[in-house]
Amino acid sequence: MKNKIAIASAFLAASSFSFAEIDLTENLSVEGFIDTGYTDNNIDNNGNAGNASFDLNEVEISFLLDMGAVSAQVDTEYTTDAGSGELDQAFISYDVLGGTLSAGLMDSQLFLEATEAPGLYTNSLAYGADAQAPADEAVNFTVQLDEVSSLGVSFVNGTNGFLGDNPEDNIIEVAYGRDLGNGFGVFVGARSAENSDNDLVNAYVTYETGALMVAAEIVDTDIVEAYQLLANYAYADNASVTVRFTNLEFNGADNDIVTIAHQLALSDNLMLTTEFSDLGDLPAGEVFSVGALFTF
Repeated sequence: MKNKIAIASAFLAASSFSFAEIDLTENLSVEGFIDTGYTDNNIDNNGNAGNASFDLNEVEISFLLDMGAVSAQVDTEYTTDAGSGELDQAFISYDVLGGTLSAGLMDSQLFLEATEAPGLYTNSLAYGADAQAPADEAVNFTVQLDEVSSLGVSFVNGTNGFLGDNPEDNIIEVAYGRDLGNGFGVFVGARSAENSDNDLVNAYVTYETGALMVAAEIVDTDIVEAYQLLANYAYADNASVTVRFTNLEFNGADNDIVTIAHQLALSDNLMLTTEFSDLGDLPAGEVFSVGALFTF
């Protein structure tokens, strides 16, 4: 659902769980998801009792228009935090010069993880919900260089932040992905802002063999350094276990986070994800969550 280039690492759910577009007309289809979950911050680092809550995390509906060389996508979303519906993405794409030119409101091409529940092995994001910037106004050109590599270049008017507030700026973003063969894939990307010193570099490597997928990612800016190591093993056609280790250096603090998650596809459209995270020195301490994700 997200406008990411077709990189070597297809970071997909471990089971056959997937979207199924609903055709409304010959040229218009719709897809989306409902993400809901229970979260229990059972204890914080001061020994205080935590909070438990059940929330409707997000509902997203995407309208996909395909007119051959011209296509468009509009994503509408409702989130509990916002308390209302809003526009997530809206862009037009045109096949030209052997690639695809897109313009509008688009997500970044960077980062290993998807920004939302579909495509994730866990309920949480490695670096936290505020790490990845929201969609920005952008013009993007993506080209498949050969059978195993692709390149995307974006000119963005938006924020260049990563775990921090940054004013809107003129940004250039470059993303390159390559399938190295034998199960290995590599991605390298960067963002540089015209009036900000907080440039961002992002790179990751993935390896898949049989039912096992492992990945290593780094994110480096002038104010944040972070990395994650992730392993997912699908022990059945509809179930997998994930272990993730995250290190985050931010505002002078060095914190380690360990996450263990289990995913079970109850049907082709319903996924149940159970997760436990030890957040190290972060105030929430230990977090247990159960998420139910329905896609259509």
